[in-house]
Amino acid sequence: MDSPKKTFPLEKIFGSRTRVKIITLFTTGVKRPYFVREIARIVGERLNAVRRELTILQNVGMLDTYDERRRKYYTVKEDFILYSELGSIMQKAGPGIQDVLFNHLENVGDVHYAAVSGYFTAAKSAPTDLLVVGAIEDNKLQQFANRIEQQINREISYTPMTVNEYQYRLNFSDVFLRQFFGGAYKELINKLPQQLQPDFDKQRSTSGVVTA
Repeated sequence: MDSPKKTFPLEKIFGSRTRVKIITLFTTGVKRPYFVREIARIVGERLNAVRRELTILQNVGMLDTYDERRRKYYTVKEDFILYSELGSIMQKAGPGIQDVLFNHLENVGDVHYAAVSGYFTAAKSAPTDLLVVGAIEDNKLQQFANRIEQQINREISYTPMTVNEYQYRLNFSDVFLRQFFGGAYKELINKLPQQLQPDFDKQRSTSGVVTA
């Protein structure tokens, strides 16, 4: 049994527990827009406290914001001067903040691989938002996508592939896969053997968000 992860009281450095949780979410989670109430729910803190800390992080240049469909969304600015350092710190010592949006994705079938791009990583040229490889049950994947759409209040695109189709496309350097893996993407599930790992740009094959 793994020993519990040791954490450091980062609020002593970063000002507040709520701010630490928000920074952790934006630097270690799926890089996607989050609306205010959603952030409060994920980090488990009061709405007013979350709003206050979001304003602070926006003012220091870490976050951008925009309004859409009567919701205020926040996105992280990857060119923020401390973005990489904060991500490294939060990975090592921060609280475990999990974006539950993709929980139970494995239940849509025998999933060998899954990754997000497009809307979820701000990769505007990505051919799909969600790629799932394996023996996928179409109705379950559609229901899963519908739940995500309800939570983020917008439509997403998703693409299922069998392992054989994925292997065929990979072997022929398929345009779709080159576009998907050529931009920013984040792996959610990866059970592929080594010979089937995305190899268009091997330095991008990582469990974290990768950027072009």
